[in-house]
Amino acid sequence: MKLRKSIPLIVAIVIIIILWIMYQNQHRLYLQTRQANYNLVTKMNELRQKDERIQQGMQQIQNTQALAPQLKGTFIDRKKYFRQNWQNYIHVSLNNYKTGFLGGMKDIKVTVNNDTEFPLDNVMVSLLYFRANGKLFKKGQLSIDNIQPKSSKDITAPDSRRGMKITVKFQRITSQEMNFCWSVDKKAMPGDNDPYQCVPAGK
Repeated sequence: MKLRKSIPLIVAIVIIIILWIMYQNQHRLYLQTRQANYNLVTKMNELRQKDERIQQGMQQIQNTQALAPQLKGTFIDRKKYFRQNWQNYIHVSLNNYKTGFLGGMKDIKVTVNNDTEFPLDNVMVSLLYFRANGKLFKKGQLSIDNIQPKSSKDITAPDSRRGMKITVKFQRITSQEMNFCWSVDKKAMPGDNDPYQCVPAGK
């Protein structure tokens, strides 16, 4: 009699055990799938960033090749030349920063390359942080000092607990030795072929 009464309890316990095992298996599968998706997203971001850097490098090579014929057999003012063509010689880029599966970025580094023949006293860059849907949600600025000729310099950018992508742009570049003072807000006057002098010639 007691055995008959205990049968439903035993069945219930067995069902609970089976359901628990099924839950554990499903949970393990979910964790494995989430990790695989995270690895896939991280790899895609790394490939995208490498592709962007390759395209930037190819554009720089094309720009340099286009300017080369202008320099042959010609005596030029080197300071003026670099002021007028600074975009071919001063560049900013981001490293392969890490992104989280659900958003967030860390280990972010900004690199400024100075391929001119003159030191850069100060470079100010702006950082734009974007969500996965492409919407901008955060802005920041970084200042980098004393970048020597034909060299580069890194600076660490703040991490973000949100977002999936960052872009970086120049805001201001100053080189006293090159007499070069460029800023994103400084507009060139019509007919002025050397608009970014700190001190205009003759003054």
